[in-house]
Amino acid sequence: MNSPTVSYFRFIREDRIEEFVRKGYKKRHFFPHKIYFLRKCGPDGFKLANWMQGQCNLDQLWEIVIYADGSAIDEFPQALFFDDDVIWHQQQFGKSGQVATANLVRASDSLYSMVHISDLVQRISRKREFKTRIENRFKGWSQILLNSILNFAIENDIATIHSPVSDWALANTDPKRTVQRELFERVYDRSLQQNFVAVREGNWWTWSVAENRERAIIAEPGEEVLQNGKIICVCHDIERGYGHVEADPDFAALAHKNGPNNLLQMLRIENELGVKATYNVVGCFMNEVRTTIEADGHCVAFHSYDHKINTDQLPNCREIDYRIKGYRTPQSKITAELTDENLCFHNFEWLASSAYSLGFSSPVMENRIVKIPIRFDDFDLYRRKVDFEEWSREAINIVNESDFVAFCLHDCYGSFWLPLYKDFLGQMLQFGKLKTLNEVSNQVILAHSA
Repeated sequence: MNSPTVSYFRFIREDRIEEFVRKGYKKRHFFPHKIYFLRKCGPDGFKLANWMQGQCNLDQLWEIVIYADGSAIDEFPQALFFDDDVIWHQQQFGKSGQVATANLVRASDSLYSMVHISDLVQRISRKREFKTRIENRFKGWSQILLNSILNFAIENDIATIHSPVSDWALANTDPKRTVQRELFERVYDRSLQQNFVAVREGNWWTWSVAENRERAIIAEPGEEVLQNGKIICVCHDIERGYGHVEADPDFAALAHKNGPNNLLQMLRIENELGVKATYNVVGCFMNEVRTTIEADGHCVAFHSYDHKINTDQLPNCREIDYRIKGYRTPQSKITAELTDENLCFHNFEWLASSAYSLGFSSPVMENRIVKIPIRFDDFDLYRRKVDFEEWSREAINIVNESDFVAFCLHDCYGSFWLPLYKDFLGQMLQFGKLKTLNEVSNQVILAHSA
């Protein structure tokens, strides 16, 4: 990953506002913005595509992400755009100013748009000091999102767009959510009718791209170089004794006892060195440790639900948390459950497993999932009783020779490496830039923008 990669976007500058008004949009609805066309599932994208449009393939799925630009975000603190309580779906991909998203399914010369979301506007009441300003500044998000969908259709020679009527969008909304019918009618019905020509056909608004082409504000193309350099990812599989219950019960009991203290030592050492790591946690005790881990800014992912090699790990994880983006396989075994379709259906954006199991040594994006290879771990310290110095020499050789390395250290094996962890981690800092697996995934996704 040391070669520069490029992300592509479209942008509409501040000076396009008069064109915006000439084409029938309201001046108060305009804000300068960037548009990203991403080859991935949006929030619940695969699930809703199958529910609302019918069976589809992963390569038909896209996500549009809108970022406000320049003066539109300068008056707000950057932290607001990364507040998980406001930006609930966490579709920022490390970039500030994310305002809205849409899920798309491309089916031949037709385009289906499933969900139109603006967490920033719809959830800003949780930060009441910004509520009025955010709502006023970005009140046109739904019109801008519709224009972005039309841009996608024009670029891809699509003849017809189908977007859900408000009743259909409501019917496919999570029943656990408290929804406002008026909001859905405004977003899915009135915003479309104000600026575009569309005809209702059953559950869908159908709009001809040719008929609406003159109403489009055509965005300009842009690109951004994503300079990588050598990337190192420090990961921890936090599993206590769950990985050894059957094979080594005595060790499992010891790991259950020592695991919590080992975790605290890892966090202390990383905090002293300013390192952000990825903690892959067994889901059944995720809620016991998550707050402590995230307090220091680390990335949290699932390491299965109970470290068993069986089915129902993904849905059980999602009962614990619905937003965690990553999944690290136990024992690096790609089970029958871990298909790309299942991972997408359950809203995962990345999968980490051994380089051997995946068949490659650098991150790739396949079937709308980022797959991240783990080059080595600390299992041999336990299994073969390898001396730490010998183990660390081999680890340093791998890091020195590779452009990308992610490795995993276990809490249950902490006694083998924690006494020398600070020195080892200090050496890692000399080789390259340390990133979390969320950060790696974000970069890979942006590098696959169209």
